Amino acid sequence: MSKDSVDCLEDCVEQAMSLVPSEVSARFGIDPRATLINDFELRVTAVDHLTNSRRDGGACDGVSFLGDGVVLYAPTPNSRRENFTLAHELGHWLAEQASDVYDWLADQEEPGALLETVCDRIAQRLLLPGSAAESVIGRGPIRAQHVMDLYHATQASRPACSIALASHLPSLGMIVLIDRSTATVIHASVNPHPEHGWSAVYPWRNQRLDASHPLLRLSPGSSTSRLMTWSDSWGRKADFYVDAITDRPRVIAIFSDTDLWEIEKFHPGLDHDFDQRLLLTGHCCGAAFERRGYPCPTCDRPFCPKCGECRCGRDSKREVMCAVCTLSFQKHLVVDGKCVDCRS
Repeated sequence: MSKDSVDCLEDCVEQAMSLVPSEVSARFGIDPRATLINDFELRVTAVDHLTNSRRDGGACDGVSFLGDGVVLYAPTPNSRRENFTLAHELGHWLAEQASDVYDWLADQEEPGALLETVCDRIAQRLLLPGSAAESVIGRGPIRAQHVMDLYHATQASRPACSIALASHLPSLGMIVLIDRSTATVIHASVNPHPEHGWSAVYPWRNQRLDASHPLLRLSPGSSTSRLMTWSDSWGRKADFYVDAITDRPRVIAIFSDTDLWEIEKFHPGLDHDFDQRLLLTGHCCGAAFERRGYPCPTCDRPFCPKCGECRCGRDSKREVMCAVCTLSFQKHLVVDGKCVDCRS
């Protein structure tokens, strides 16, 4: 993703938050559930077991059926986790109302994961004052311990604290929460590289760690700062400088492409691959266009940013079915409901 994508992600959050009046935002911080019901007229229902979940991660235990105005969530009464879940689901509702969010997401390579990131950041903005993170970090550098410091200083959940702090990473980095009992990433907040965008390899929610991973071998209450290799679910690897602590059932770790903690005296450049998409040109809907993405694997032409069709997609819409053989042909080849072969 390009730098424009990073900027636009923040623009998406800003546009969504602009739909929330300040007095409503204040009420949400006091009683999220009541605000969803009274101010946004959503039906909010607690369910013991969610049978649906989003494939693209996100940091909450909820799911929305926005067309019906319904929010379902796994209850943890009077908890920070429940508040974050409700804030995240409101993020999905706000993203639906904001005019440009889905238009931008449709042009991105991983729209699902990006939407979850947008909603996570909306939730953080609803629950956590922007100045709180700066107060905790002080002169820096940012450390894993700051997640717990911010957690204890506010009423925000650990994921919300991670999201707020991740935006203060100076370059490519992530703040990751790992459940030690299941060896699973339970939250990952990514701060893209300011120039190159998202790394091709990064931790993400529900990723399993090998039992021998050094982060899982940390003893309770201990910490570490070291250079570490991360492998994603497809076996791709990337090196990061890592600062981590254990918080009893979980590991809190900050990944960075720069040595913020002076771990090494000599700093070889860490080689990271970034998502790079082609700049494609085409003509559709009466105008020429440029867009970043990948062409259709069938016709090798770009998808129109307005109608979403490639050349073969547009051609297929102009085809009609032969009433005899039921095959599809260009309209001019079908006469009286029959194709050339069936007329002969």
